Amino acid sequence: MERTKDLRKIWLICGGPSTEFQISLSSARVVCEHISLRDKTVRPVVITRLGRWSLAERELREGEDRRWADTFLRCAAADDSSLAGMDPAEAASHLLDEEVHCALLILHGQFGEDGCIQGFLDTLGVPYTGSGVLASALAFDKALTLDVLRGAGLATPHGLCVTTSAAPDWIAARVKLPVFVKPVRGGSSVGMSLVRVPEDLASALELAFATDSRVLVEERVDGVEVSCGVLDLVRGDHLETLALPPTEIRPKSSPFFDYEAKYLPARSEEITPAPLPQVVLERIRECALRAHRALGCQGMSRTDFIVTPDGTPVVLEVNTIPGMTPTSLLPQQAAAVGIEFPALLDALIEHALYRAQQRKRFSAAGATAE
Repeated sequence: MERTKDLRKIWLICGGPSTEFQISLSSARVVCEHISLRDKTVRPVVITRLGRWSLAERELREGEDRRWADTFLRCAAADDSSLAGMDPAEAASHLLDEEVHCALLILHGQFGEDGCIQGFLDTLGVPYTGSGVLASALAFDKALTLDVLRGAGLATPHGLCVTTSAAPDWIAARVKLPVFVKPVRGGSSVGMSLVRVPEDLASALELAFATDSRVLVEERVDGVEVSCGVLDLVRGDHLETLALPPTEIRPKSSPFFDYEAKYLPARSEEITPAPLPQVVLERIRECALRAHRALGCQGMSRTDFIVTPDGTPVVLEVNTIPGMTPTSLLPQQAAAVGIEFPALLDALIEHALYRAQQRKRFSAAGATAE
């Protein structure tokens, strides 16, 4: 067996002060169960809803029982005491003292996908999986994302970005119902509604404004709902950016791919690759690559579309840390091209370490030039 000093130290960071706290914990449980420990140790870390850092006292190691990790995650998530865990300064000290090689970010929503944790780790010089500060912040803001994607020539829904000062009647006069109403900064369809008649618009706005100060009101696009992941894979001394096979999403009992359809078993049918003409599948993959690059995403992304009857992919949003639950789409798509779940996690870590090496190389080159 390899000596402990030869193993990479990974912190699996989940939770966070987010509306998607429980989704993050669900993802983390699956990762703890399946991650390869051949060349690494993994310490689960839960950031509580109050922003405290709860570190597991032990690490996941090859050949040892993993069941304790599920108990730790449940206990850390249940304790909402303001004194539980460490403050960020204490957590930073532990990160540096432990000489953590990489932070595996299994965080969704606010603080996790919006650039905050990425900036924190950049300041400490700790490599992490997924996109950097700018791409994370940009992709998390749906209104800005759509502006960037339209500038890149991608089709997006017609809609408005409004604040609480916008009256429902004013909005209804400028968009064609039915519309989707959703928070600008959020995910997992939390706070999202489908509005078919003007009388329901006010309550949908109230629900969305409960989690954000800005709300998108978008006209519904008719067509097939699909999602397409993108991975940046380390191939020797270079990166290969790969668009994965798109997945068609068919909610069984919901009018759209809402929270329950996404996360409860048997609430939706997901078909990978999507049963669409090959030319349309290639068009979707090409649009997912363009969205990934336009936003500056790194490591991974997943772009959600509606494909219209004429085969045009219309971008709904881009996710920089897609879910890793049993029903999540990115792992399904990676498996379709032979990248099983443990290998997918390894690929994300390898990309994080590759990016850190590249940054050091360019920093050294800049210092030499001076």
